[in-house]
Amino acid sequence: MFDKKVFNFYSIVVGASFIISGVGKLLDTTAFSALLYQYGFGRLMVLSPLIVVAEVLLGLMLVLLIKPKRYAAFSFILLLIFTLAFAYGHFKNGVNDCGCFGTLQHTNIAPVYSFLRNFILMGMALIVWIGYPSEAGAAPRWKKPVIFMALGISAFIAGLTFKMPGFLQTTPTTSKFNFQDQNVKNTVLNKYINTSPDSTYLVFCFSYTCPHCLNSIANLRQFKDGNMVDRLIAFGTGNDSSKRAFTQNFKPDFYVKDLQPFEMLRFTDLFPTAFYIKHDTVKAVIQGELPSPVVFKSQFTAYRLK
Repeated sequence: MFDKKVFNFYSIVVGASFIISGVGKLLDTTAFSALLYQYGFGRLMVLSPLIVVAEVLLGLMLVLLIKPKRYAAFSFILLLIFTLAFAYGHFKNGVNDCGCFGTLQHTNIAPVYSFLRNFILMGMALIVWIGYPSEAGAAPRWKKPVIFMALGISAFIAGLTFKMPGFLQTTPTTSKFNFQDQNVKNTVLNKYINTSPDSTYLVFCFSYTCPHCLNSIANLRQFKDGNMVDRLIAFGTGNDSSKRAFTQNFKPDFYVKDLQPFEMLRFTDLFPTAFYIKHDTVKAVIQGELPSPVVFKSQFTAYRLK
């Protein structure tokens, strides 16, 4: 059928794709979980760290040629699940970004090319699964420490970059930053905005890929259209492709300033977060999906907004 070198080549190509995909998602596991939400699998968001760690480990098994016949079968099944999930998100919910390589993907890829790539990888995995010679003997001893080290590092990074979705948390999330009732000049906001004591502002911090942020945009506009605030200021974070998709879909008519993730963390570790500012003072910190102005006024007592 094929020479063993061909099988090994296919195994390494499929494995390398899984490693690149897994590492790209590890760098921002929360963004990957948000993409699952956009696909329509909200409750599976909590599985995102396990998925990306599994991708890295599966890729290493194939690249290191550890039982390639067995792990090619696993990779074929996983690729099939990924392809079906993307097809559902694309055709049912209009999602065009497969998010296959996470933060390592800086350009938009047409859905047809994403499907084509997956089919090619599935074909390679299927060939290895069916045709690879019978496996015998144990893997070289040096490969096991590599696998365990990769498992530990991947699990650590996934835990570091993943945040439990707000609607799945059993207890309210509290910010580690103290902005409430603080004068803007005494906060890090002073570096990014200029305020006037006779004006009101709403500062909206969000990620271009966060579904809760995107669901807040309509209510955000109501704050300005309903004269609840004099000015809207939005700080967004994300890659160029996600920003382009946001601009195309929402056509923002308010000011949006791009911030790097490390800059955004000076404000909040939860997206979205909004700051209602009046008399140069942060009167309210709103975390989670932004409520409408009517709901906002009913939630915050009059003395806090005066």
